[in-house]
Amino acid sequence: MMRCFAFSVAIAVLTLSLLCSVLAQTAGLDPVKNMCIRLDHQSTIKNDVLYIDGGTQTFVGKNNNGEPKGDISLGYNNYLIAVNMSTSWDWKRNISEAIINKTANPRTGTTPPVVVRGALYQGAPSDNNIYLYGGTTSYLNISFPGFHGSSSNQYSLWSYDTVANDWNQYDITNASSERLSSGAYAEAPDQGLAFYFNGQIDNGSSVSTARLGHNTQVFVEGMLVIDTNNQTARNLSTNQVTGNYPRVRGKMQYVPGIGDKGILVYLGGRYEEIANFNDLAVGNLVSLDTIDIFDISSMYNGSSGTWYQQKAEGDIPAPRVDHCLVMASAADNSSHNIYMYGGRASQTQIFDQIYVLSLPSFTWTKIFEGSSPRYGMTCHFVGNRQMLTVGGWSSADLTSRCDWEEKGVAIYDMSSLTWGSVFDCCEPYYTVPEPIIKTIGGVANGSANMTRPMTDWANVGIATLFKSTLMSNETDNSSSTSTGPFNPSGQSGKSGEIVGGIIGGVAGLTLILGTIWFLMPERRKVDSVQLVEADSNVIVEKDASNPHPSVDAEVSIPEAAFQRVRRPTELGPVMKTAELPGPFNYAELP
Repeated sequence: MMRCFAFSVAIAVLTLSLLCSVLAQTAGLDPVKNMCIRLDHQSTIKNDVLYIDGGTQTFVGKNNNGEPKGDISLGYNNYLIAVNMSTSWDWKRNISEAIINKTANPRTGTTPPVVVRGALYQGAPSDNNIYLYGGTTSYLNISFPGFHGSSSNQYSLWSYDTVANDWNQYDITNASSERLSSGAYAEAPDQGLAFYFNGQIDNGSSVSTARLGHNTQVFVEGMLVIDTNNQTARNLSTNQVTGNYPRVRGKMQYVPGIGDKGILVYLGGRYEEIANFNDLAVGNLVSLDTIDIFDISSMYNGSSGTWYQQKAEGDIPAPRVDHCLVMASAADNSSHNIYMYGGRASQTQIFDQIYVLSLPSFTWTKIFEGSSPRYGMTCHFVGNRQMLTVGGWSSADLTSRCDWEEKGVAIYDMSSLTWGSVFDCCEPYYTVPEPIIKTIGGVANGSANMTRPMTDWANVGIATLFKSTLMSNETDNSSSTSTGPFNPSGQSGKSGEIVGGIIGGVAGLTLILGTIWFLMPERRKVDSVQLVEADSNVIVEKDASNPHPSVDAEVSIPEAAFQRVRRPTELGPVMKTAELPGPFNYAELP
């Protein structure tokens, strides 16, 4: 819940004049003042501050309601941007933004990386830090001021101390020796746990992968679980939910209060067979008619955890990638409603839609269809009932025009189902909107009538997780997407042509095996792994001796896979990046 209190005194004392005098030296590349569009960034909210890290960004002299005034420059957000969320604002009038310089770690002298498609976590409530995991270095414009190539793979986890205003780095190569990007991520801040599901490596992942071809992405199986309390990580196998078809560009939502420690709900994304070589930017999209659920409490005691698969009902959305998720629960917790906004199925099929997946009924309800599509944004629950969207864009063309939402943010009221520019920190609490009530029954404050799937639970395991029972003694297998190992026939047959640098083909089997070796050099043999399948929709992996099973063969990536990286045309001469005063520079922007 967002509280209404004054922004930090430490921020308030910094002035706009200091910020502007320095940014003037960077020839109109202020990521706040000169923002044209922003996408593929990572963001989180902590202590009433929205933090936006990295991402692809274009810059312009002035953005006039989407019409650029001056030339558009393609580049990156080299900073951490902070937005005051402690008081109400209207982005058209009085939003308060600040720029935080990514200064070197005072303990090592290493500068935090500038990445796209990573994850930003808020950490536990008692922790002053936010955490940056993964991401990849973009080579869209290597002449952009401050550009640095791929960094070492040793430190894929970074923290920013929001009180001390400094950065730190952590070695979690025991769990993954490469920096992953494009994975689905979620967080259980009440437990100090952060999750990163599957993902990819490419030529921007680290110095060790820099020779990969420009359009080569290697999809990676597994789910990283990062304990932000002690900055350690472990890697859980996801083979029994994805098989040989790892996923990228999907999304994941944490839902507390279900089971002993809450659940993760995975939605959307693209999958590819591990052995498939595909350089044609064509991918298979994960169907949204079957939902993958992970029981967080099941991953303890040496287990890789339990995944369930449940058939969804209702108005099933088209498959997609690059969407975003926000969850709002009824006052009595009789329904947990996951709002899914935007995304795309191809370069040209981009959505301006909002669908809601209601649990525990597993029903979809379409609540919005517009004409301003968007992908590559992030979303957050703010205030008491609003969804904040950050960034995103409407086409594969990044340099023809600007975002009409000039500050790169928008507000959607999840109860009144209306878009606007005003964030209300003290709006009344969330109530279930009428279209969802028509689907699941009940009233605005809850009392949902549908408290189970219409066609019954997939099995007794998921029924027990939701404190329910089967309607009959026979397990309903109609919701199964796999009978044992994952079967791609349970995925959508729909393919999408996604913009080349984002959705490219994966390399051949030898390349993949070599990458697995890159990612898991310290792991032991899989001889002791025991698969326990209670029924066709419950997937459990246990390994009492080793929680991180992997291949034991060393297979190198063939030289043919390392094609010369094709660099885009330079947009201008390399300029030295000016250092902002700070580290925290506050700006009140009109």
